[in-house]
Amino acid sequence: MSYIKKVDKNQKDVVKALRDYGADVFLLHMVGGGIPDLMVCYEEQTILIEVKDGEDKKLTPQQITLFANWRGGPLHRVNSVQEAIEVLKLYELES
Repeated sequence: MSYIKKVDKNQKDVVKALRDYGADVFLLHMVGGGIPDLMVCYEEQTILIEVKDGEDKKLTPQQITLFANWRGGPLHRVNSVQEAIEVLKLYELES
């Protein structure tokens, strides 16, 4: 059975800001199963980002499980454009 995946209202703004900052952004929100909303490629890193539209928004049970057991690369939750840009700044390479 297929379900329509809910997209947080700020996801479009977050994606635009990340792309404007120089990242490649791929949408994963339709995958489901707790997979984060975005795959972001920036400064030789692949970063997974779950977008929520406020700190009061809870992760789903599947997302909680994925975050708790994640053994891959960087995984972040962001609540705003500003938080998303701060994530990218964590991975900026020294020139």
